[in-house]
Amino acid sequence: MRNLRIAFVVAGMSSVMVGCGEGNTPSPTVNITEKSAPETNVTPDIPPDMDLVEPAVVVESAPVVEPAVVVEPAVVVEPAVVVEPAVVVEPAPVDEPSPVAELTIGDDAPPISIAKWVNADAVEGFTGEKVYVVEFWATWCGPCLAGMPHIAALQTEYGDKVRFIGVTAEEEEVVSEFMGQSSRDGKLWSEVLTYSIALDQNGQTNKAYMQAAGQNGIPCAFIVGKSRKVEWIGHPASIDKPLQEVVDGTWDLAKARATFLGAHEVKELMEEVGPKINAALQNGDFKAALVFLDQLIEKSPEDAQLKQARFQFLLKGEMFDEANKAAEIMVQESNDNALELNQLAWVLATAVSGPGPDLDIALASAKRAEELTESKDVSILDTLSRVHFRMGNIEEAIANQKKAIELADPQMKEQLEAALQEYEAALKPAEGEAKPAEGEAKPAEGEAKPAEGEAKPAEGEAKPAEGEAKPAEGDAKPAEGEAEPAEGDAN
Repeated sequence: MRNLRIAFVVAGMSSVMVGCGEGNTPSPTVNITEKSAPETNVTPDIPPDMDLVEPAVVVESAPVVEPAVVVEPAVVVEPAVVVEPAVVVEPAPVDEPSPVAELTIGDDAPPISIAKWVNADAVEGFTGEKVYVVEFWATWCGPCLAGMPHIAALQTEYGDKVRFIGVTAEEEEVVSEFMGQSSRDGKLWSEVLTYSIALDQNGQTNKAYMQAAGQNGIPCAFIVGKSRKVEWIGHPASIDKPLQEVVDGTWDLAKARATFLGAHEVKELMEEVGPKINAALQNGDFKAALVFLDQLIEKSPEDAQLKQARFQFLLKGEMFDEANKAAEIMVQESNDNALELNQLAWVLATAVSGPGPDLDIALASAKRAEELTESKDVSILDTLSRVHFRMGNIEEAIANQKKAIELADPQMKEQLEAALQEYEAALKPAEGEAKPAEGEAKPAEGEAKPAEGEAKPAEGEAKPAEGEAKPAEGDAKPAEGEAEPAEGDAN
């Protein structure tokens, strides 16, 4: 259910700093380590080239550096979340070739141009009575689909306080067909998507928001506050905290604007250190990679994806003490974010096969994610199973994996069942292990078992008296009919 991949691309990492994604043309090589909700996990077998997981769909515009580290989980992971990497898309064609105005946090929110509202009444304009979230997505975008149930849950939670609007540039026929298809939870997408779905008018909304803000990857969300200004831009998986503060009126808009503008400095730095990070990873020099990565984190200390990358570098570099301390902090910071907790637990359980990662932290993280999702998230149950399996709690792993299978759609069940078979096989006795013959008496508790090859007393033959010395191995026994030594005689 997730794909964890540490792949550093100059264009990709710079976009992580700025917001949602990177690039302009689809590329199968760009990935950031993450676990998303959709797929299942697959037990990682980390090869020397450090591939850790399945790549996400990405597109690039800047020169790309080969990915260096990848992690693959236990039955297909799509994690996790944490959060799936953004998918980069080509800008949709726009009617007028007028230049794109720059858009940043703190600017007035541009109007949205909608060709058709698929499942809701039209939004005529942003009022000062509620908060709006404008989110860009597509039916073909795996990370988008993975996060849509979460957005629907937020719409239910906030009710009339927030209006969520999902904007896609696809044709009406494509979206209508999609709404009639089943989601991974078995429900129709038309039932899952309880928030507004809208079709962009000739790419005008994409141009006014995505292009203007320099965001080339989806999913990507913009929070428009009661101030009618853009108050936050980023991946929907990270929207919970800023949205809550915007709704409550505690959001620090000035700080958010400064952070967003500072991201452009990080982009320039990324162009310098990105290739160095990749080179270090390809050489297996995680300490050197951390030195360069820390330069980026210093410029953008709140960036969750950079923190996640640093955590994985520590694990892969076997710097376990520091990695486990970082994990404890990440659990505290993500205590109410099920996607990030799920991602963290998955990485702890699968990034390395041997000892080192603190599986107690992984278990606590997975259980908290399960609690937040009321045991209804397939990906999280799958992660919880894997953590139990790594800890030797085989029966718990089997029980949770069966729950995940019950909730999964047909496409996921095959992968989930493969993991279940792995867990069930671990309960079977080792092949070739001898079992006691039927009816054969088992040794009494505390009684010594006969040494291998040692003859057992014949039926009716007296056993040595308690405390009597047994013949030493190799000693000759009395010939048949020969008198046995009298009691007390020397042997």
